[in-house]
Amino acid sequence: MRRIRFKQLGLQNYKVHRSLTVNYGDITKLSGKNGEGKSSIGEAPAWVFFGTDLFGGSKYNPTPTNYEFDVVHASLLISVDGVDYLLTREIVKGSNKYYLNEVPVKEGEYSGFVQSLFDKETFLSLYYPLYFFSLHKDKQRDLLLRNLLPPANSEVLAEMSRTNPEQKQKEITLNPQAARLAEALKKHSIDQLASLHTDLKNKNDKLHIQAQGSVKTLTGQLEELGETGPVDQEAVTSELALLKDRIEAFDTDRQKVADRNNEIRTLQLKIEGLTKQIEAGKKDYDAAVAQVIDQECRTCGQLLTEEAKGKAEQAKKDTVKYQAEKVNPLIRERKALREKLAELKPLPEPEYSVSDLVARSNELNALLQSEQSRIKVMQDLEKAKKDEAAYLQSKNDSIFILDAIKAFKAKEAELQTKKVQDLFTTLSVRLFKYVKTSGEYVSDFMIQMDGKDYVALSAGEKIAAGLELTEVLFKQSELIVPCFIDGIESYTGKVAVYDQLITGRAVEGQELKIDTEDTE
Repeated sequence: MRRIRFKQLGLQNYKVHRSLTVNYGDITKLSGKNGEGKSSIGEAPAWVFFGTDLFGGSKYNPTPTNYEFDVVHASLLISVDGVDYLLTREIVKGSNKYYLNEVPVKEGEYSGFVQSLFDKETFLSLYYPLYFFSLHKDKQRDLLLRNLLPPANSEVLAEMSRTNPEQKQKEITLNPQAARLAEALKKHSIDQLASLHTDLKNKNDKLHIQAQGSVKTLTGQLEELGETGPVDQEAVTSELALLKDRIEAFDTDRQKVADRNNEIRTLQLKIEGLTKQIEAGKKDYDAAVAQVIDQECRTCGQLLTEEAKGKAEQAKKDTVKYQAEKVNPLIRERKALREKLAELKPLPEPEYSVSDLVARSNELNALLQSEQSRIKVMQDLEKAKKDEAAYLQSKNDSIFILDAIKAFKAKEAELQTKKVQDLFTTLSVRLFKYVKTSGEYVSDFMIQMDGKDYVALSAGEKIAAGLELTEVLFKQSELIVPCFIDGIESYTGKVAVYDQLITGRAVEGQELKIDTEDTE
């Protein structure tokens, strides 16, 4: 615990004080009529430390307004756990000057030294009981909770599951919400879980809606396809293969018929051609055989000699032979072709129509395609239904955890409020408020006395509230500093502080008076 004591305050040209020295005792009483500078003496330490007034206002300026001056000076001799330090702040020609133990220092060094002793909010809350209530409620809350540990997760989970006030911690079995959170909190903080499952809930909600849409669409498609009953796809596929073979066979048979007819026609044309050649050859042969050998020379009319006749006879024989040899091969070839033609028989046309086969094939293909489409839609529908159920389950799981988190935070708020409330005797504290629209507890701060908000308290009640709050902060911060109560005349209760007390009392018609007392 750190103890800060004020030993001596020196003021020059500080507001109404041209020159003033205050030697502090355990109790320092400032009294006098209004305008004598009692409050200025009380606020001077705040200006020395922070350059502010008692409410932390950064624009505070203690420069005199009703007389001439050359320098504004305030020095404070303090004892920090028995070690003395002299802090001085001045305004010279509009510029701030800083001194530590009478040695000039820069503003940063000066502020750093003060910060090493205490932070502004803690000091002013302890030194001036009314300061705390001037802060924004969020700062009040943070300051009060700064040194107060929140309830442990295990404590909150146990309280969530407690069935009666007398039940001991070791006898408590976690309820489903608490048990689920206990496991999840091993990996994530409560705020991380809230963020994670809020995101998951929203994501799965969208996916669930999409899956519902898919189920509706696929159900409609299935209804459009109709219930055709089960189709033996293996049998249909087998029949299609047979039809394909028959269609291919039909084309093959038709080609064979065409090829046979072409072959027969080719032979017939060849035979016709040979017949014409043979007939022409026979004419030439008959002409050669019928040729008459002349007895006389056609030119001179003389009888031919035996030798000439013999040559003519031989030429005729040669011509007949030539014509015979020319026709006979053609006759033999025609005979062979006629024999071959006689062996070739025209093939009959197929007895079935290929269009019927194609129509049946198309019918089966359509049936098979329809069945496959129906099966695909059914499979997709089944998957969509599973997805719908899975997304709904995931969403509901996140909702369960989020509800558990709400219960956790509500119980945590209850425990934390009780822990803080136990610090006070007459004041009541509200740390959270319930928001109906979200069903959650959110951070809040309100201090009341006897059911009245602080702003509605009388001056004396505000001092009483400040003293009780100061006592709590003393215990939490383990920092002891003097306490200044201004307007003490409006307070009739007991004043209990941990060390030095400085009071300001308005006394009509009295000049400034400073009295000190030492309790030891």
